Amino acid sequence: GERSDGGEGGEGGAVWDEEEREALVSLPSVELLIDREGSLRALCGLADLLYGYCYDVRATEGEPTCESGWTVRMLSTQLSWLDPPASPAEAAGASVRRSLCYPLLRHWLLSLRALDDVCCLLRLGKVATIRALLAARKLLQGGAEYGYLLNRAWLDDTVIWLQRVPARRLVRLAAALEAAAPSKPTVGWPLEQYEALALEDEEGGEGEASSSESGD
Repeated sequence: GERSDGGEGGEGGAVWDEEEREALVSLPSVELLIDREGSLRALCGLADLLYGYCYDVRATEGEPTCESGWTVRMLSTQLSWLDPPASPAEAAGASVRRSLCYPLLRHWLLSLRALDDVCCLLRLGKVATIRALLAARKLLQGGAEYGYLLNRAWLDDTVIWLQRVPARRLVRLAAALEAAAPSKPTVGWPLEQYEALALEDEEGGEGEASSSESGD
C-alpha cells in the first residue's frame, strides 16, 4: 500500500505530488529489521546519498542535466563502491573529497555548502529528506549506469527504512555532520599547498605576459 510519512513535530499529513506518490506506492511493502550498529551505518549512508543530490542541485541551480545521475552516483561511496560510511566523520570527509576530484565543478566552498544543505534537509525532517531521496532516485533511474539496480540495492530500502526513523535522530545526525565537517588541513589532502602552487603559476603567467607586452 501507499507509504505516507508518519511524521513527528508537525510533519504528519504530508502531501506528496503524484510522481512522489507513485514512487512511494511502487516500493515493496516490507519491514526492515536493523540492529543498533546497522542503524548508525544506515544513518551515515543516508548522509552519503543526500550529499550527491545536494551537490548537484547547487551545481545545476536546480535544473538537472544528463550528468546529474552520474554526479549523484560518483559522489556516493556506497553507490560507487557499495561501501557505506561507518561514521558521520567518514561520511562528511569522503563526500567532500569526492566532490573535489570527480565533478566538472570543483570548489572548496561549493563542497562545504553541499554539506550544509544535507544538514538543512535533515533538520527539516523526514518529509523533506524523503523528497530529496525520491528526487535522487529519479536522477539515478534516468541518468546513471545501472541506476535501476542501485535504486533497488540502496535508495528503495533507505526510503522504506527512513519512514520509521524518529525525526530527532535526523537532527542528531545533522549536528554530528556539522561537527565533523572537514577543514583544508584535515581533509586528507595538502589543499593549501596545491592552492599556493596554483597561485604561483598564475602570478608567474601574468608576469610573463606583462614582460611580453612591454617588450613589444
